[in-house]
Amino acid sequence: MNVNRIKQTAVAIVLASIVSGCSSIAALDDIVEDNSQKYQKATVLPPLDVPPDLSASRINDEFADKDDGSNYTEYANSAEDPLAAKYNVAPSTKPALIGEGTLRHLVVYGQSDEIWQRMIAFWGSNEIAVNRQDQTIGLMDTVEDADGYAYRTRVEAGDVPKTFKMYISAANFNADEQKNEGKLRQLADYMGTIQRQERQQQASVQQQNKPLTVITDINAVIVDEASDHQALKVDRNFEQVWRGIGRIIDSKYFVVQDRERDKGVYFVQYLDPFVLAKAGDDSMLSSLAFWQDEMDKTPELFYYIKLITDEDDTKVIIKDIDQVRTSSASARRLLRLIQEELVR
Repeated sequence: MNVNRIKQTAVAIVLASIVSGCSSIAALDDIVEDNSQKYQKATVLPPLDVPPDLSASRINDEFADKDDGSNYTEYANSAEDPLAAKYNVAPSTKPALIGEGTLRHLVVYGQSDEIWQRMIAFWGSNEIAVNRQDQTIGLMDTVEDADGYAYRTRVEAGDVPKTFKMYISAANFNADEQKNEGKLRQLADYMGTIQRQERQQQASVQQQNKPLTVITDINAVIVDEASDHQALKVDRNFEQVWRGIGRIIDSKYFVVQDRERDKGVYFVQYLDPFVLAKAGDDSMLSSLAFWQDEMDKTPELFYYIKLITDEDDTKVIIKDIDQVRTSSASARRLLRLIQEELVR
């Protein structure tokens, strides 16, 4: 066969295929519309407006905006727990023992430096000295105790922010799991006691800084009781009446000797004008507070003001210097003075 003839035949076949393909593409246009010209004429739409009730800050990645060194786990753990908010459940900060065997550990809440110093103080309270320590890696070894046993304390970051895991083991290979468990329990009690004391101290400071409540619009009635005694019944709780009487006895008519809130008692020297006038000594008023034996000289001027919780009300009674309930004329005047000042 001639080579040139073969080449001519091949070219003819290729041309026939191209013509056939073009006809196929034309047929495809009948199915899918050619939008190339429309696309070239298209314009860019304006940016979407954020609805008024949806701020742009809510759309942004809040974690990306944080620049406090937190990692994602810390950020996620510190986020509000919807179930905790729904049921008003606050995360516990009490020390807790968790795990078994070698995984047994104590979870505590607080700051790193604070926890470390408390751990040093714990060993000191056990009369066990610290042999070596490295806070950066969280390891602390003690010297041997009376039984020749040395402890190692390991501190790691907890699973949630501001918590730490504390492990106690042997400082060498001579491990005694029973001693480790016992010492870990002691550490838990120690940490819990400190936390409770701090909480009580904070509550005490808050109570001291709390502004005094002035009792207004109250009903205070003197009522007769058995054995010719009288009592002042106030329609307020113990705390309100205690504060109110505390305000009253700071006046010129009293010299406060003692006060015991847990017993509901004020011990006062009542400068009853009638008693002083009857004594007829003008210098008596200025000298009452300075003589140590004044209780022996004028016992009728000293009274215990006792508060007693009576359901939703508070009852006030008067006792003499011997803590015996009295209904003397001076005691009755004292009770009326408290009544008048409370409702003023």
